[in-house]
Amino acid sequence: MRTLVLLLIVLLAAPLSAKEAVVGMNKRTYDTLNEVQIFMEAEQWDEALAALEVMGKRKLSGYETAHMLNMYGFIYYSMGNNEKALEHFDLALQQEGLPNSQIRGLLNSSAQVSLSIGDYPAAEGYAKRLLEAEIEAPQPLSQVLLAQAYVGQERWADAEGPLKTALAMLEASGATPRENWMVMLSSIYHAQEKYEEMRDLLYEVVKLYPRERYILNLAALNGQLGEPQKQLALIESLEEDGRVVKSFHFVTLANLFLSQGVPVKAARLLEREIENGRVPDTRQNLELTSQAWYLAGEEARAIPPLMVAAQKEQSGKLYLRIARLHMDLYQWDQAESAARQALAMENLEEPGDAWLLIGMALARANELEAARTAFVQASGYDSSVKWAKQWMRFVETEQARIASLTEEDA
Repeated sequence: MRTLVLLLIVLLAAPLSAKEAVVGMNKRTYDTLNEVQIFMEAEQWDEALAALEVMGKRKLSGYETAHMLNMYGFIYYSMGNNEKALEHFDLALQQEGLPNSQIRGLLNSSAQVSLSIGDYPAAEGYAKRLLEAEIEAPQPLSQVLLAQAYVGQERWADAEGPLKTALAMLEASGATPRENWMVMLSSIYHAQEKYEEMRDLLYEVVKLYPRERYILNLAALNGQLGEPQKQLALIESLEEDGRVVKSFHFVTLANLFLSQGVPVKAARLLEREIENGRVPDTRQNLELTSQAWYLAGEEARAIPPLMVAAQKEQSGKLYLRIARLHMDLYQWDQAESAARQALAMENLEEPGDAWLLIGMALARANELEAARTAFVQASGYDSSVKWAKQWMRFVETEQARIASLTEEDA
């Protein structure tokens, strides 16, 4: 705090330019302010205020009074009493004969305190007065204060200009653009739905400050603008560097792999991250893993995650999907077993589909009479009656064919 207060005193005492007259301060006043500063470093607020109260009883110039009031304001600000701090800054600004540098410092403090208490119109007024006082030597921070005041009032279009001016001033001076200023401008673009400008700015942010949150925001924005390839490249680069740690981002990356036609990457990613616990084994994530393996042509690997989900959820629908996968793999016994598990679930919406699958599995295993019984059950449901009757005709035809062959052999 000592450095901050000293810097504040120096800034307020120093002339803005060679044209500005130097205003003096007598030694007694300076010594008192230094004493107050020591109390402030120790956070001895009562002692600091008492010293200023004694000082205020002496005859002071407007310049010295402004310094005293400024110190009052700083003490109240440090104590968390922002309203009282602002009151003293305002009183200091009312003093006559203040050099421009002192006025600028007080206006800056007033603008920042107004922002901290959410009085954005007042902050706007102070910031505009500050910019007027800086005509000879404009400062980018003052533009930012005005932009913040506009943002607080949700005047996004008004906020954009001052902030862009501040960043341009930094660039012209050869300084690196400040991270928080660039992020604020990005938010302003977002509020105005200027997504292309926001994307272009975020590329600059990422170059200077390659933090995960900015890269992920840029990736999401590319997806929103219809460029999933760029979105995928950005998130995949983070994942390869080991900088993706949140479940949501792993799942997003898996979905991007699927959308870009590389399901095997999606499946491997989800399987690995579910196994190590960074992606929870929820029904949705397990189903996505199964779908990815299926789309990758790995039907056998699509079954285990679906089985875990089915057992966790006791879902008849999931057991039916497992039965169908076993059918695709010509695994008749496993298909029948999964379909019967589906039937055992009270939440199964279409029992006829399960009976149909049982019958198909039995028919493929040449257990025709048992299959026929299953198809009779399936024909009792609207969702499966059509296919059940067709399979019953197939079973009857097969039974007749086998019977005729038996008669010929006899």
